[in-house]
Amino acid sequence: MFPQNDYLSIAKQNEQVFRNVLRDLRQNRAKRPMSDYIPPNLETEASLEDIFKMYSTGNRYGIFTICDFSRPNQNTVLISFKDTAVMSGGGAELEYLVRQDNSVTYHKPLLKFRS
Repeated sequence: MFPQNDYLSIAKQNEQVFRNVLRDLRQNRAKRPMSDYIPPNLETEASLEDIFKMYSTGNRYGIFTICDFSRPNQNTVLISFKDTAVMSGGGAELEYLVRQDNSVTYHKPLLKFRS
């Protein structure tokens, strides 16, 4: 459903925000849409290059994948993820609000899907 984009440069430009989004996904996993697909041990502290390799490169069939991360404006970031295989899986695109200190607050799902 979601294409995989090379979001690494955007994550680097917004590293603290990106890590805060990942931390929120891990810590509040049960409260986020499509939480079944978010790994309970989601890595948040490795280098951004390693996180990108772990979750966005190589054969992603049936594996949690971060598809995109963007910051359309100073107050908002979007992250999309999926875990899909033939006839199974799902994903979501979530919107977070960004505060001046780069902390984030989950705002709403923009899209959810289940195969």
